[in-house]
Amino acid sequence: MSRHSFDPTIAGRVGLNAAVIFQNITFWVEKNQANRRNLRDGRYWTYNSISAFGELFPYLSEKQIRTALEKLVSAGLILKGNFSDDRYDRTCWYALGNSICPNGQMDPTKRENDAFAPEGKPSAPEGKSYKNRYKPYQNPYPSRAKAAVEDEISEKILAAYPEDRVRGKAVCLSQIRQALADGVDAKDLEDAVQAYASESEGFTRSKVCFSDNWFQSRRWLAYVEKQAEGREKTATLQADHHQRLASWISDRSPMCKHITATQVAALLASKLVTQAQIQTAGLRS
Repeated sequence: MSRHSFDPTIAGRVGLNAAVIFQNITFWVEKNQANRRNLRDGRYWTYNSISAFGELFPYLSEKQIRTALEKLVSAGLILKGNFSDDRYDRTCWYALGNSICPNGQMDPTKRENDAFAPEGKPSAPEGKSYKNRYKPYQNPYPSRAKAAVEDEISEKILAAYPEDRVRGKAVCLSQIRQALADGVDAKDLEDAVQAYASESEGFTRSKVCFSDNWFQSRRWLAYVEKQAEGREKTATLQADHHQRLASWISDRSPMCKHITATQVAALLASKLVTQAQIQTAGLRS
C-alpha cells in the first residue's frame, strides 16, 4: 500500500492537497535527476496527466488536483511545461520552481522517499525524519554508449506496441526508460507489450489504449506480474518433477530408464542426488 506524505511547511503555504502532490512531484524530479533523465532548459522534469494523478491520489477529485497544481505554480514551487512532440498530447511536465531551485539546478542530494514525520514518531520509518531525509548522491553520469544502448532497447520495446495506436513517442520512451531504471527487466517489459498487442489484436481501434496513456498508467505491470507468476509456477512444477526423478534414483526404480542425461545433470547440479546414487541406478552423468 502506498504512503502519501507531505512537508508541513509546504502545506502551510498551499494547503494539504497541494503539499501531497508537491511531494510526489519532488520525488520523481529528484529520481530523474539521479538517473540524469528529462533534463530540459537546465532543470529536471517529471510529467503526469490529471487522470494519472487521479489514479495516484484516488481521494482527490480532478478539480482538487487542478486547483492544487495551480496553487503550486502560483506559489513558485513548481514550473509547468509541455515538451511533447504531439500537439494533441495534453500531458503536462513539472519541475521544481525558482523558490526551490533559484539557479535552475537542484541541490546535488537525493531525498529519500520517506514519511517525513517528526523525529521519534512511530510514523517515521527506521528513524527517518526532517533532520535526516537527505543523503549525498554519488552515481556517475551514464556514458554515451550506455545511453545509446538504453535508447535502442526502449525503441525496441515501443516498437512492439500496436503501431496505429502509438502516440506521444517521447513520453512513451521516457516512461519505458523510467521502468527500466526502476529495475524492470527489458525482456519482461517487451513481452508485456507484446502480450497486450496480441490480446488487443481483435479489438476495434477505439478500444485499444493509446501508448502514452498505457505506459503512463503502468498497465504493463499486470502483464509483468503475470509473467513472474507463470515463471514461479513453472519453477515449482520443475522442482516437483526433479524430486520425483530423485526418488526414482534413490529407490533404483525401473522408471530410471526414462531419465535423460540432461535431467541427470540437473539433478546433480541441484544436489538432489549424488554421483554414487547415479551410478548405482545404472545411469551416466
